[in-house]
Amino acid sequence: MKNLVDKIKKLELRKKIFWVLTIACMITIFIFSSKDADASTKDSHEIGKMVGYVTIYDFDRWTEDAQERYAAKIDHPVRKTAHFLEYMLLGQLITAAWYDNNKKKSSNMGVPVIIGAAYAVTDEMHQLVVSGRAGMFTDVLLDSAGVVAGMLLMSLLIRIGRMIMDGHT
Repeated sequence: MKNLVDKIKKLELRKKIFWVLTIACMITIFIFSSKDADASTKDSHEIGKMVGYVTIYDFDRWTEDAQERYAAKIDHPVRKTAHFLEYMLLGQLITAAWYDNNKKKSSNMGVPVIIGAAYAVTDEMHQLVVSGRAGMFTDVLLDSAGVVAGMLLMSLLIRIGRMIMDGHT
């Protein structure tokens, strides 16, 4: 009986930690979405330049103007990749917070997707009121795909972890 109580306490602590991390991720997404168009573009261009430094041999020798043009050229894929990855992380965190061995598989998978997709909708609605930003249905779809990818990845990691803990390989 004591062993069962200890397991329940650990489970509750794990869930609390992952819910706190989930909320922190949501706040971070909200902060990024709160930036006006100019600040958001500046951020994504900085990421674009980092991509240039990592992927192009002599990028550091390019002029500042050439580096900026490169960053502008890859701005769209940088933004869409960021959308997908931040929501993939959110999907992982929600799944880790929600997951319970005693729940049906459909609940363990469905609820995190619903929560993540609903947050994606509210995020795009929020962007409608930010200067120079736009809420886009295609971003809701991309964000939701990120949530699903995160949920699937975390579900796989949980399954592997359970197999290891059960002594199966």
